[in-house]
Order: sequence, then C-alpha cells, then structure tokens
Amino acid sequence: MSLRETLFLRSINRQEPQAYKELYTDYYRSLVMYCLRFVLREDVAEDIVQELFVTMWNKQMVFLSYPSFKTYLYTAVRNASLDYLKHKDIKQRYAEQWAAHREEMLGDQSMFDEEVYRRLYQAIDQLAPKCREIFLMAMDGKHNDEIAKELNIAVETVKTQKKRAIKQLREQTALSIWLIFLLLK
Repeated sequence: MSLRETLFLRSINRQEPQAYKELYTDYYRSLVMYCLRFVLREDVAEDIVQELFVTMWNKQMVFLSYPSFKTYLYTAVRNASLDYLKHKDIKQRYAEQWAAHREEMLGDQSMFDEEVYRRLYQAIDQLAPKCREIFLMAMDGKHNDEIAKELNIAVETVKTQKKRAIKQLREQTALSIWLIFLLLK
C-alpha cells in the first residue's frame, strides 16, 4: 500500500471531511458507471452511490486495508444495485398479480381499482426506505425471522416496522379511497 493510500485510508477511518471529498472525486464516477451495468438508469446509479457514501459516514466505517476498502465500495454498490432490481421486480410482480386479480374478480370497477392501487403504491413508496423494504419483503411472503436474518436486524424490529408500515398505509390511503368511491358512485 502506498503512502498516499495509507494516509487516505487513515483519513477515511477518522471521518475527515476532506477525505470524503477525495473519495467523491476519486470514486464517484467510476462507482456510478459500475452501478449502471446493473440498474441501467443513471439517476438510480447516482442515488445508490450517494447512499453508499452517506452510509459509510453514518456507520463510521473503519477499513483495515486499502484493498479491503476498494472491495467494500464495489461490493456494496453491486449489492445495492441487486437490491434495487429485486425491489423493482417485486413491485412489477405485485402489479401484475393485482391486475390479474382485478380482471378476474371485479370487471367493471377497473377505474376505481386502478386509482385505489395507484394510491396504495404511492403510499408504499412514501414509507421510510427500511420500513418499505421490510414491508415489501413481507408482502413477498417472507417470515419475520427470514427478514431479520437477511437484513441483519432483530425480529422485533421487523415486527415494529411492519406495524408502522400498515398504520401509515391505512392513514394515507383510507380517506383518499373513500373519496374516490364516493365520486365514482
């Protein structure tokens, strides 16, 4: 490891703002380009890389070597990209399931249903990121202990986040759904 790399890593470990400016200058574009190989949308890739830098700062991450630091950057971007794609896939699957169900069960209420589902998805998108992630995993059929293990959090945290999501979704969607229902009658 060169002297420059050693000093840089030491600065990152101490959370010196100048080191994070250097991190941004040296790695931001290459990490975004790497992320683009997965997500194919520049705005999403930029968000993923920015979120990585914020996470590193907030978690006060410490790296033992420069190679492990670089490996962490690219692995974290890859994993976040794959998580984004999985979330996108789950959203698409649920949209398809709801559409199939709507056609099968309710026929002539499709305008009402579309608006209700649109409002529901908007409400889900308004959830806090971790809360939304846990809720979508639960909607995907995962049990609390599976979610906790995969996200490396306590089962009680999963339960709390699911309750919070359901409460927020009820609050955000209930009034608007009834208004739509009354207007379409």
